[in-house]
Amino acid sequence: MGRLFVEYVDDDVDAKFACAGCGCDIASEKHLLWEGFMGQCTPALLFRCSVNLAPCGPKREEILSTGQYTLADMHCHVCQVPLGWKYLSAQQEDQKYKVGAVLLQHSLLRRVTNLQAVTARTAYPRLPPLHQTEPAQ
Repeated sequence: MGRLFVEYVDDDVDAKFACAGCGCDIASEKHLLWEGFMGQCTPALLFRCSVNLAPCGPKREEILSTGQYTLADMHCHVCQVPLGWKYLSAQQEDQKYKVGAVLLQHSLLRRVTNLQAVTARTAYPRLPPLHQTEPAQ
């Protein structure tokens, strides 16, 4: 099957969003376009860029409250949990800004601050220096 390639969001952001199921990085807070969207029945977040997402199933035409779109359902690349969809095309001109963006269900994501992310990656305790020197008096 091969090795799973997992990408990470830059550490230069205050916060990022991770998959609630497996904890892998999904998107940076700086790429968040809008928080006020509704997914199928739950609150959702619209991101311009994302990582560790893969399409699941064929693309589909859907009529939503803001117009007609071509969508591709997206799932977490690591744990395969469906997280939302990607906008492939929009019919209305004023909705074209969504093309290429992903709409992800808020309840399936976990907001992680930069400090939490760095702490989680530090698997080994910090060791004291080999030679302790006394301060000069």
